[in-house]
Amino acid sequence: MKKKEKQLQTILANYLGRITLIVMIIILFFSLGTQTITAISSGKKEADRIFVQMSRILDRNSEDLSRNVEEYSLSCINNAKTIAYMIQYHKEALDSLSELKKIASYTEVDEIHIFDKNGVIVNGTHPEYYGYSFDSGEQMQFFKPMLEDKSLELVQEIMPNTAEGKLVQYSALWSEDGEFIVEIGMYPVSIMRIMEKNNLSYIFSILLTGSDVSLYAFDEETLDFVASTDPLSLDKTTGDMGFDFSDKDIPEGRSLFENEVINGRRCFVAYRVIEGSIIAYVIPFSKLFEGILLSTAVFLFGILLLSVGLIVSMTRHIDKYVVKATNKVNEGLRSITDGNLETVVLVNSSKEFLELSRHINVMVGSLLSNIEKLSYILSKSKTAIGVYEYIGNSSSVRYTSYTTEILKLPTKSGRIEKETFLKALEEFKKNPKNENENVYEVSLKSDDGTSNIVYIHFEENRREGETVGILTNVTDQVLERRRIEKERDMDALTGLYNRRGLDGRLDALKNDDAQTGYCALFMIDADGLKETNDRYGHAVGDLYLKKIAEILSGIGRKNRICARPGGDEFVLFLYGYEDQTTLREDIAEVFKKQDNIAVDIADEMTLDVRFSAGYTESKGCFDIEGMTENADIKMYENKRARKGEGAR
Repeated sequence: MKKKEKQLQTILANYLGRITLIVMIIILFFSLGTQTITAISSGKKEADRIFVQMSRILDRNSEDLSRNVEEYSLSCINNAKTIAYMIQYHKEALDSLSELKKIASYTEVDEIHIFDKNGVIVNGTHPEYYGYSFDSGEQMQFFKPMLEDKSLELVQEIMPNTAEGKLVQYSALWSEDGEFIVEIGMYPVSIMRIMEKNNLSYIFSILLTGSDVSLYAFDEETLDFVASTDPLSLDKTTGDMGFDFSDKDIPEGRSLFENEVINGRRCFVAYRVIEGSIIAYVIPFSKLFEGILLSTAVFLFGILLLSVGLIVSMTRHIDKYVVKATNKVNEGLRSITDGNLETVVLVNSSKEFLELSRHINVMVGSLLSNIEKLSYILSKSKTAIGVYEYIGNSSSVRYTSYTTEILKLPTKSGRIEKETFLKALEEFKKNPKNENENVYEVSLKSDDGTSNIVYIHFEENRREGETVGILTNVTDQVLERRRIEKERDMDALTGLYNRRGLDGRLDALKNDDAQTGYCALFMIDADGLKETNDRYGHAVGDLYLKKIAEILSGIGRKNRICARPGGDEFVLFLYGYEDQTTLREDIAEVFKKQDNIAVDIADEMTLDVRFSAGYTESKGCFDIEGMTENADIKMYENKRARKGEGAR
């Protein structure tokens, strides 16, 4: 069924519609992608802002705590000194509980304990502690060194006391007369208040985060929950919540961003280690990307309205200035095709169509004369081109004079029977030089009667029952290509293959069982080339290399590939042997020539030529890399074995 042809206006309208749809899809993905990236970037920045704020709060609280602890410790020592002084000069207070409590109230301490020289509490504001000694518990043992050194003034960190487990900070020192030890205890209310500020739950409560953001803290060692803005999570494990730290490596001082399912919802999660705790910033994707779809839909709707307007406007203009003008040109060309060469085409809807009309009219006016000129030029041209033409049902073929020479036709006239011509053409095609490039080899006689091989490029075009063929002499191009390929693949110094030529030849053989047969690959290294260059100059070094190339080129009773990949390296590949015995005889010939050759370098002066060699054998298809590697190893073994004989 014949396909119905569409009008230009319909084609352009459909094209614009498809382009608009594609643009809208691209904009959709670009908009969604951009907004998604922006949302994730904002989430990362907000998470880092919260982490930085937490770190600053903890650092500030730690500084306050350190300063207060230092001040509190100094206050404890000063109070202990004051009380020791008061008791030393009013020893009657030792026997009065009420007096000791007055002193405690006056100096604003919570506990006073008097130890004797043996480190036992004998007096104090808390009789229930009488009898306790420095050996009564870990907390009290802190002060035991004072029994050995009366100059000590010790302040203990805040910790639970021995009797009740109450948080107290104790300090102690000897009286000036060395008769007793005064220990005071102070309840560090202000310090505890500062320590509470370092509690992560407290810090979470003062951070400014969105209502949809959850913060979690985990112990870095145990991975247990430490704090959370979600109270219900404290009764769950990290696994219940969806947190998995088995494959996480949180970078030091930086955040780790993940896409995880937390509490059954897909969330954006940021992790950072702060003060020994892993802090997790969690926000559901539904909130992170909230509003993206709506804003994208509104944007696309606006683009759609604009696109529809543009399509309608452009279609109208195309119809007026392109479609109708094209139809008018087609009407004129149709008339010319029908044989009305007097037809004048005139379309002035635009500058381009006006110029097209002028060119059509000029072309029609010179059509017949150009055909005649072309025939004359081809007959007189020095360019070796043959042209022929015939129509499907015709019994003859028209052709130029050079076609006669190439196809060896029996007549030089411009017309011949089709059957005779086609037979000559088939005979010509029997000698392809390169079928892929349609180049064929032909033997032509020159004016002096000698035969020369030429290369002809053949091209034939068949269209609507008419066949046109062109035969072009491309001998110069073929010979130039051969020259370039030879220079590209050959080593200029030795005339052997270079690396490129070697690889090409080996690649062509490696999978050909029949042609390869038994084979051997040699890796060969010229010994002492550097010393030769240094002593005699590079010109002698070149003679040295040429001599080795000459030797290798003469080895082998079958096929060989000789190459110099570079420097002092040579490769010899022997192949095509029907039996291994003959191959090994030629292999032995290589080693016979290692130390038994010389090169003339001056009048009556020769230089011994030496080389190291290693080889590996194969049969049929071979592994180039494997054979090269094995042969190279053996070559170096041969070089080491011959080292004492002068190999370098």
